[in-house]
Amino acid sequence: MKYLICFGLFISSLLCIGQTREKGNIELTPIVGYSASYQLDSFLFGSSSVSGIQLGIYGNYFFNSRWSLRTGLVYQKMGTNDVDLVIFNNEYSERTNYITVPLTVNYHFGTKRNWYVNYGIGIGFLTNAEGDYNDGNGFVDINNLANSTLFGINGGIGYKFKISPKFLMVIENSNLIGLTDSTEQKSGKNFYMSFNIGAIFKI
Repeated sequence: MKYLICFGLFISSLLCIGQTREKGNIELTPIVGYSASYQLDSFLFGSSSVSGIQLGIYGNYFFNSRWSLRTGLVYQKMGTNDVDLVIFNNEYSERTNYITVPLTVNYHFGTKRNWYVNYGIGIGFLTNAEGDYNDGNGFVDINNLANSTLFGINGGIGYKFKISPKFLMVIENSNLIGLTDSTEQKSGKNFYMSFNIGAIFKI
């Protein structure tokens, strides 16, 4: 029993110790995560989500122990799975892939600044777009119909825990609400959310 208690205390201390940053500190954070995406109009009519893997890297510059500015490069898969409604008769599915550049302000809080929330903008650059019109041809190339740039609002929350003085791990939720339609033909704004895990390196 005493070994279990010692192990529990060790894990608790590992999770509770954070890493307070100072002005001018920079963090690099490669991340991997699971994502789910909708288009806001199709979500209201009961469409299922489009899932995918998110990959990316963030850079975080600290102004002080509480505030930092984060940007990076993130690969994101978005889209929609529409359902066939009797009234609208508009079954259509879409897949759009982006390299997104987020720019967010992070607020770090908690006794050891373990927690953070962020808010800002995101700009996505289209890499590929496909649509399925339910005509038996499956997904076809629609790059000529898709908007090449996505503008949106980013927001999220995360928690980081210490492995060593210069190495931390992070778990986070990240979200993006698109402000631009994904294609010219089918009007829809993406809503994207992901749950990520990453490693934080102080440089």
